[in-house]
Amino acid sequence: MCLRVPGYAMGGFVQEMVKGANVALADLSDDVGSVIVSLGWASPTGEGDADVSVLLLDVNGRVRSDGDFYFYNHPVAADGSVQLLGKTPAADGSEDRISFDLTAVPGGVERIVVAASRYGDAGFGELDDVRITLADAAGEPLLRFAVDDAGAVAAVIFGELYRRGGGWKFRAVGQGYATGLAGLATDFGVDIEDDAAAEAQADADAEAGAEAEAGAGGGAGAGGGAGAGGGAGGAGAARAERAGREPLPPAAVCWPAPRGEAVRWRRCPPGRCRWTPSPLPAGLTARRKQ
Repeated sequence: MCLRVPGYAMGGFVQEMVKGANVALADLSDDVGSVIVSLGWASPTGEGDADVSVLLLDVNGRVRSDGDFYFYNHPVAADGSVQLLGKTPAADGSEDRISFDLTAVPGGVERIVVAASRYGDAGFGELDDVRITLADAAGEPLLRFAVDDAGAVAAVIFGELYRRGGGWKFRAVGQGYATGLAGLATDFGVDIEDDAAAEAQADADAEAGAEAEAGAGGGAGAGGGAGAGGGAGGAGAARAERAGREPLPPAAVCWPAPRGEAVRWRRCPPGRCRWTPSPLPAGLTARRKQ
């Protein structure tokens, strides 16, 4: 079901969506090769916030690789199809805007999921006027969907764009995830771990790296010291090899992880993850600190 309210879309109205409704973008405007999607909310305390994310999905509803997951630390697609524009003040709170060039979306992508997540113990039920809007390339608003029943969930799929009949349609989703961004991303095939597994792996990696480093130092010595150091280094390297990765520096962690989320990349996608010794720069989530 869709309702029309006064606005600037085709015919002078903005499509007011309800959960589960869908609409063809071409029915709302002639200028939808590119669109701007805005996710907004207001906080009664003035301190509430959330981070947006985008997932590009294939015909099976899965990301083709981890590179199809866009978030605050991976905001722009190389082909220009997705660009997270960041936050902008709004009359009743703030909005996070995303630009989509639908003409540049790869042919293997059938759906584009637009979501947002909160961190720590925060939930969307603490925010007011949770909403998604879509405007055409000229900036004229075409549709709006209010997510009224988010509750205590930490992540929400606001809506999705999907191919149909040679064009694109929008569906109002409003699906919440109590497991936050980790659960949402995992459902669509993004390769992440929960906190317990990530911390255990980080500890094992750091230990292996420390032993390998000690072995290298011992090898420079003489006699029994060289033998002992070499043995420790060999054991550490062997353990690291069994773990499927190179030995790491002591107390190293992999970042970025979504802020406050108990997740860590299992494999570091090029350009989006690097090994960094503790302490990390302020504001980054660390799995292992000294």
